[in-house]
Amino acid sequence: MKTELNLKQRQIKNTSYLVKCTLIWLLTLALCSFGPTLIWDRAEIISGFFIVVNVIAGIVMILANKRYLQGMDELMQKIHLSAMGFTLGAILVGGLAYTNLQLSGLIDFKAQIPDLMFLMGAVYLISVYVLNKHYCAGDD
Repeated sequence: MKTELNLKQRQIKNTSYLVKCTLIWLLTLALCSFGPTLIWDRAEIISGFFIVVNVIAGIVMILANKRYLQGMDELMQKIHLSAMGFTLGAILVGGLAYTNLQLSGLIDFKAQIPDLMFLMGAVYLISVYVLNKHYCAGDD
């Protein structure tokens, strides 16, 4: 007989699975980034293999994120989905503005993907925090 998990148990299980998937993806990303120069002397077949492994690990991580979100209650889903919307907007508007600043010569350094990743993480974390404060005020 299969017993159904309560919300807290489901959140712990989904969070644990998401952490594992994210760590595996990060490890494969590190292999793709540093392996060609530090481990396998730029062998294209090995690099290609690990890039495919990284993409597969990324897809699994995306599915783990979906499962994580689906396991939340409706309020937490609303908070996280709103934060994702703010993040998407900030990356789109901020990223294009950043690129145009560089293209127009107003800044002298080149726009890089890690800069956008930092902005994305910061906007998401701040959005979740602010939305939690907004929707959960007085729940203490």
